[in-house]
Amino acid sequence: MEKDPSKNVSVRERRYISHALVEIRKFKHWPFGIKSAVLLDISLSGFKMEYTSEVSSKPGEQLWLNIPLNPLGIFSPSHLMILGECRWFDKSRFRVGGIFLELTKNDKMIVEQIVETVRSRNAT
Repeated sequence: MEKDPSKNVSVRERRYISHALVEIRKFKHWPFGIKSAVLLDISLSGFKMEYTSEVSSKPGEQLWLNIPLNPLGIFSPSHLMILGECRWFDKSRFRVGGIFLELTKNDKMIVEQIVETVRSRNAT
């Protein structure tokens, strides 16, 4: 997130609309309790998603997003497993807004590819 020096406030990065299906996990390698969600939008620093079933979450909760990349036209790797943190939760619509945590250099490059893909798809 960038700072606007004239106002001394954070400026949210541009978000791009997506409708990719993602899996949400509490633990990275635990195959139980996996939930599905629709990735509504994504930026270089965060995301907004809507669960496909009734789920409860709370700000500060960490979760793993498993984003399949093939439907986005990215064929290697086939998916991105990335740690996120819930910043807000809408319990009436089961929506979560969050930020990415602990991005490696490779993760950041893949997120940039995802953002570029959804940006270019939205431009047409």
